Amino acid sequence: ALESEFVSCHLHHWIDFIFGYKQRGSEAVRAVDVFYYLAYESAVNLDSITNPTDRTAIETQIRNFGQAPAQLLTELHPPINSAMNLTPMMYNVTPEDVSMIMKFS
Repeated sequence: ALESEFVSCHLHHWIDFIFGYKQRGSEAVRAVDVFYYLAYESAVNLDSITNPTDRTAIETQIRNFGQAPAQLLTELHPPINSAMNLTPMMYNVTPEDVSMIMKFS
């Protein structure tokens, strides 16, 4: 099921959502994909926190709730070339196609 044509054709949306341009910023807000700030990589520099209680609290938050993966892309990931992405126009017969068929028949 995960290797189906349907999944392959829509995988780029998931990549945009998890690793791409929809992970942060206005696109994340529009996609309702916004998390608590500590969920994002580089949201806080743990080495700069001098208060041990604050540092423990932040580390506990990250450990218990996890972090989002690193953002790898800032632009749309291109879709895979597939028959499911073809438009019906590609199947329309044009007069040039007909004349070529007639020449070789």
